Amino acid sequence: MCTLIKATALALSMLAFSTHAGPWEDGYADYQRKDYAAAVAKWRGVAQSGNREAQSLLGIMYAFGQGVPQDYPQAIQWLRLAAAQGENKAQFKLGSMYANGQGFPRDHQRAAMWFLIAGQGGNPKAEKELAKAKAELSDSEFAVANRWAQTCVKREFQGCE
Repeated sequence: MCTLIKATALALSMLAFSTHAGPWEDGYADYQRKDYAAAVAKWRGVAQSGNREAQSLLGIMYAFGQGVPQDYPQAIQWLRLAAAQGENKAQFKLGSMYANGQGFPRDHQRAAMWFLIAGQGGNPKAEKELAKAKAELSDSEFAVANRWAQTCVKREFQGCE
């Protein structure tokens, strides 16, 4: 009898959580099911209210065309908002987009700047991508990218571009 009561209480608490989950959690569940259009619809309001993770994810989804048509300008807009709040994944993705010429002319200096910033924020992929970008730059060009990154961090990610 006690086990039945515990199981019922657990089931009710899980039901209560699922019925009170907000748009972030609901969007995450949609994303996990690969229902990207539903995730975008739920995360858009969260992103518009200033949530940097939602802004970053929307930017990435626009960059890859997940649940929305691929749209680099829209991706860049969301990623810049998130990056300005210190969102590491957005900073890394901006670096990738500069490195690959997605939505921007290919720019290894800007890519290096964003990879340096993302690396300082703990992004595990940044070091590898930074090495690729750095290989395309002269020492003086890389020094400029490094100064840009330092200035960006000092300004708390404002006015980085």
